[in-house]
Amino acid sequence: MGKLLTSLAILGSLWVLASCSSGPGQTTSSTSAQPSGGLTTSGPPVTVNLIAKDLAFDSKTIVVPPGATVTINFTNKDPGIMHNFALYNDSTAKTSIFVGKFVTGPGTAVYTFTAPTRVGDYFFRCDVHPTQMEGTFVVE
Repeated sequence: MGKLLTSLAILGSLWVLASCSSGPGQTTSSTSAQPSGGLTTSGPPVTVNLIAKDLAFDSKTIVVPPGATVTINFTNKDPGIMHNFALYNDSTAKTSIFVGKFVTGPGTAVYTFTAPTRVGDYFFRCDVHPTQMEGTFVVE
């Protein structure tokens, strides 16, 4: 009987600890490399139409809520030229958040990923033309 009570006490303690770690309305931190800023909860789904034409994106800035499920409807209008959309922590492009498949124009792709949960500015580019085709991905 003593071992049973001890086991129940341990299970009860574990349940209390688990219920305190995170739950509805609470935010947990992540160890992924993201700019510093406040943590927030998940955002709503967001759809972005992004066009690559004449070796440029039609938008230099994309704004989404933290943790949103982002769908990018990507259209490459450059015939015979390969482009993609890739999202990085910053302009060094050392740490990727999302890298989309390459699309040879004219062509389209649908990219879906989860936006960072930390508010801040991130960097996007075409990996084929990294100095010509770039922009700021804003999480706010």
